[in-house]
Amino acid sequence: MKKQTFFKGVFVLLIASLTAKLLGAVYRIPLTWILGAEGLGVYQLVFPVFSLVLVLSSTAVPTAISKLIATEKNKTVIKQILKASLILFSAVGLLFGLLLLFGADFISKLQGNEMVKLSYIVIAPSVLFVALISCFRGYFQGLLNMTPTALSNIFEQLFKLIFGLSFSFLFLGYGLEYGVMGAVLGVTLSEVVTLLYLLMLFVFKEKNSKEKEKSLTSYKLIFKNIIKTSVPIIVANIIIPLSLFIDSLLVVNLLYANGFNVQESTILWGLDSGVVSSIINLPVVLTMQVATCVVPNLASDLINKEKNIKGAMMASLNIAIPCSFGVMILAPQIISLLYGNTLIDGTINEFATASKLLMFSAFLILLTSTLQIQNACLQGIGLLKVPVVNMLIGFFVKLLLLFVLVNQSLNIFGVMIAKYSFFICVIILNFAYMFKKQFRFDVKKEFFVSLIAGGTMALALIVFNNFNFGLNTFILLPLEILLGVLVYFGSFVCLLPNIEFKKFLKFRKQSL
Repeated sequence: MKKQTFFKGVFVLLIASLTAKLLGAVYRIPLTWILGAEGLGVYQLVFPVFSLVLVLSSTAVPTAISKLIATEKNKTVIKQILKASLILFSAVGLLFGLLLLFGADFISKLQGNEMVKLSYIVIAPSVLFVALISCFRGYFQGLLNMTPTALSNIFEQLFKLIFGLSFSFLFLGYGLEYGVMGAVLGVTLSEVVTLLYLLMLFVFKEKNSKEKEKSLTSYKLIFKNIIKTSVPIIVANIIIPLSLFIDSLLVVNLLYANGFNVQESTILWGLDSGVVSSIINLPVVLTMQVATCVVPNLASDLINKEKNIKGAMMASLNIAIPCSFGVMILAPQIISLLYGNTLIDGTINEFATASKLLMFSAFLILLTSTLQIQNACLQGIGLLKVPVVNMLIGFFVKLLLLFVLVNQSLNIFGVMIAKYSFFICVIILNFAYMFKKQFRFDVKKEFFVSLIAGGTMALALIVFNNFNFGLNTFILLPLEILLGVLVYFGSFVCLLPNIEFKKFLKFRKQSL
């Protein structure tokens, strides 16, 4: 199987993830039409718990497996690593799937909304499926081939859209909780399709492979290496889903305790975790693809680690910074285009609240992207415990602020402030450690140039918005996005004349 250069791998994953997120956005709009704001709030209660379970059972698997395979040259040992990971993580996935199945009633009561119980039962089998999918993705990523991961992400979202919308509409007649259950059933079925695709791809590859080498490694040692590599990554990756899980337990109850009724509290939670977070996560998923490629590439080439780290950070910044400024300025238009007809003006002005939340949350894109790259770089060079310690510190800071800030005056905006505190704290700690270890990848000049270019883009969008062109949002927003892209990258190139722009798009090209 042909290996890919870092840039080609990032490009493939960026295109695929953008396609997948667009499918996700397309899915979310009619799903909101079908379920309404309250139904979306119930739907969103499932995923902090589900994400937490996936982190424990499978999310760290692609990173860990790809890191092990990237450093291994023996083809037989590589197959042993895959086989061992499938055995290990299928058992883990089955265990956590059963825990979610039998704990559905308890978790739903703990979250303060028993309508979510059926959804937990329906989504439980997908924990096993995702664990197996993650093993195959890690295998292909370790071979520096990102195409299977890219295509599987698209299939995952496409079939979630098809199955989710169909079953949510079909079951809604039995009640709101059944409509939500139908949407969640679409997730489980999409994982089945994705697993079958990766399995067929692997079988086809093996059928056409004639390479055989003698293995000098025991399965006992392979299991030990998988556990040793994956556990710190699992712990690091669990912090954010654990934080979201705790949010899902606390926020609705804290809002209720501060004067909102259960319906209003669920709606506010749905606006933040469903409407706003789904938009924020779109560009974040793009920068995540840079992080996905960084780990196996750094693991296979530690000699050029400082150059590679700098390149990865700049690639991420030049996605995150313009997206942060753009979302901040265009927040009302984005909400209007995607959700305007579904958000009502009741006791809670849903449209105004969602617009303000999105506007003030915009720079979470930059912070989340930066943290992703930091953690991936630290893991790629073998410093697996550093992200764990720093993220735990940030987690406790956020948890403390959550109790203080979620009150009658700040309500759901207190959650947003607590999120900012988490990312700022961890990023500062990570950079402090990197500088202490004297990693020479200074990006201050490029970072400030990117910020100036982003500010220039924001100013251009503000001026553009002041003109009334008589265009509806569906036409106007794409024009504003195009203007923003042209102004940002035009400003960046003009402000940084002495540095070849290609270096930030392709910082490492291997001779394979």
